Amino acid sequence: MKKTRKIAIVTLLSLSTMLFISAIILFCLFLQGDSPDPSKLPSLYGNTILLDNTNTPIENDNYAKIEEISPYIKNAFIALEDKRFYSHFGIDPIRIAGAALKNIKSGSFSQGGSTITCQLVKNTHLSNKKTLKRKYQESKLAFGLEKNYTKDEILEMYLNVIYFGKGIYGIKQACLQLYGKKPDEITPLEAASLAATVANPARYSVLFHYANNLDRSRTVLSLMNKQGYLSDSEYTSACASDLVINYNDFHNNCAENYRNLVLFEYQNMLPNVNYNKYKKPFFIYTKFDAKAQHHADRALLNYANDIRDTIPSLQAELLLAENKTGAIIAAASLGNHKKSFSTKRQPGSLLKPFIYASAIEEGRLLPDSPILDEPIHIDGYSPTNYHNRYSGWTTAKQALSQSSNTCAVKILQEIGIQKASDRLQRCGIPLCERDKTPALALGGTTYGSSVQEICNGYLCIANGGMPVPAKCIRKITDANGNVIYKAKAARTDRAFSKETAYLTTTMLKETAKTGTAKQLSPLSFDIAAKTGTVAKGNGNSDAWCAGYTTEHTFVCRYSANTLPNKVTGGNHPTKTVRSLLRSIYSTRTPMPFSAPNGVKQISVNKNIKDNLHILIPYEQSPVGAKENILSFGKYTFSKADPNELFLRNFTVQKTITGAIITFDIFPNVTYQASVNGNMIPIEENGIKIKSGKFPLIRLDIVCSNEGQILHKATKIIRL
Repeated sequence: MKKTRKIAIVTLLSLSTMLFISAIILFCLFLQGDSPDPSKLPSLYGNTILLDNTNTPIENDNYAKIEEISPYIKNAFIALEDKRFYSHFGIDPIRIAGAALKNIKSGSFSQGGSTITCQLVKNTHLSNKKTLKRKYQESKLAFGLEKNYTKDEILEMYLNVIYFGKGIYGIKQACLQLYGKKPDEITPLEAASLAATVANPARYSVLFHYANNLDRSRTVLSLMNKQGYLSDSEYTSACASDLVINYNDFHNNCAENYRNLVLFEYQNMLPNVNYNKYKKPFFIYTKFDAKAQHHADRALLNYANDIRDTIPSLQAELLLAENKTGAIIAAASLGNHKKSFSTKRQPGSLLKPFIYASAIEEGRLLPDSPILDEPIHIDGYSPTNYHNRYSGWTTAKQALSQSSNTCAVKILQEIGIQKASDRLQRCGIPLCERDKTPALALGGTTYGSSVQEICNGYLCIANGGMPVPAKCIRKITDANGNVIYKAKAARTDRAFSKETAYLTTTMLKETAKTGTAKQLSPLSFDIAAKTGTVAKGNGNSDAWCAGYTTEHTFVCRYSANTLPNKVTGGNHPTKTVRSLLRSIYSTRTPMPFSAPNGVKQISVNKNIKDNLHILIPYEQSPVGAKENILSFGKYTFSKADPNELFLRNFTVQKTITGAIITFDIFPNVTYQASVNGNMIPIEENGIKIKSGKFPLIRLDIVCSNEGQILHKATKIIRL
């Protein structure tokens, strides 16, 4: 009874669907369809022509023109996906009716009636949601597509956008990665295998489900034979041949990576520009540097190569931008290129430099400020350091260099979360209200950050505290040379002073020399860098390295569902950056970082710094060793309390015969003591005082250095 009822429902719905689709077809014919957005369609150049830093067009080297594609490939896809492709008008009513009847017989909705034209529209303009509204939009756009493009142009675009699984998009990339061949070198069986994959890569991928793929490939070959695309002998030979995979995961299409980044930026501009009044094609001028891109590709391959085979979900990105303009000159990625650079992931410790910089800007911190690295607890929040290691008293520079979690949280608490989050956002790293917690110091944010957003932040420090957004496009013109858009220097308030930016840079230089980014230390020029590692379970999820020289800012990120423990920010990403910078500066050396006029070198009392953990200018307490540190006008030094300095931990311990007085002896200071005007020796275990006739005595202590009196103290003591 239930089965009969289900069949009845499916029958009714299928017939209703047929009627609805028929109505759509008639309606769309009346309207002549909607024109698709050319910017969303794939092309070698198309309606948007990208130019590099020499104003030379950037070809999409992952794009295959129809004449470069084997007839076996074209025929395999047509035979399987749309046998009336060359005769229908975007919608195939016969196929829709056939699919509906099959659904009635099977009692399910497993069959669809989508044409190659519809699939192109869906892949470029619409979502995968199975709704009548989406089908209506798809039909209208399909009509428009057929009206504006030839069948070969539609087939060409379709073959260049379809997904083959494993992050492989487009027929050219699929042929190169799966078979090590160009699209015009593919055999009938390989063509059938490619066509067999796209309906459901998770089920039919030749990499993961070889048997499923081979079985479906023979079905495709049979269809090609029946439809006249293969002779009987060709069909027999193809079925008897072996399907040999020649998998090469890293076919990194430099132009595609950069094009994706440019087009993402371009499409975000669309609402603000009236493109209809300009003549196409549009020329998009970028700062793409082919040599830098080659270096980035090679650097990423060098260090991703040893882990990519064991991490199926590995995604790696490397971005390089010019400091002065923020122009992105190279963008390499491994994995799903469509998700590169704009995907948000947890940034981890990469946000720490901005917390330290905020404290410097507030006049509360210097690179050499003492800070206690210890376990802490804040309103139920108990951050811990890596492997629960704590350094005790250290300096801010060393704490950042070693990426202490507890010190970063302490500094954030001292300056206030609101001030720190405001400065982060002014640097170009977006946050939301829920991010305003102590975990912000460790990069714990709600949505995470993209590679490009992190690049924004480090560009800000590299430019002396002035926000400079990372971008690709420098100018857009139409076919007549009319300027549609021209990049201008962003006018905005400083996020930090030049002095703060430089002092932060000195800390990040230390990180690159001796800290978590020490893999950069072999390079002979100035580098400021920070690493970040996001732990997940027994491994990690994200590993970062970001920083800058005086010329370029770089960001590298490795991410996956689970990364091995060995993949940390200080390992693969930092080594990738090292390889890139070594190539970029192989024939020259960037200038060293230079201090702005407001940064001064001053002397502080080293004994006080090491023992009392405060910074006191040496001129206020000119005794013992001195240490030179960097400071600037906003910083307020501690004032010296002579009693705290020279008589620290002063205690009176009563004995049977009187009392013993002890205190900490300050280095390089001579002490003299007298009781009621009479000199008394200071022994190794303290000043011994005998009881007298009166219960009260007066103790005078004189502290001097090289004959100069530093401090006099008088104490009245009851025995």
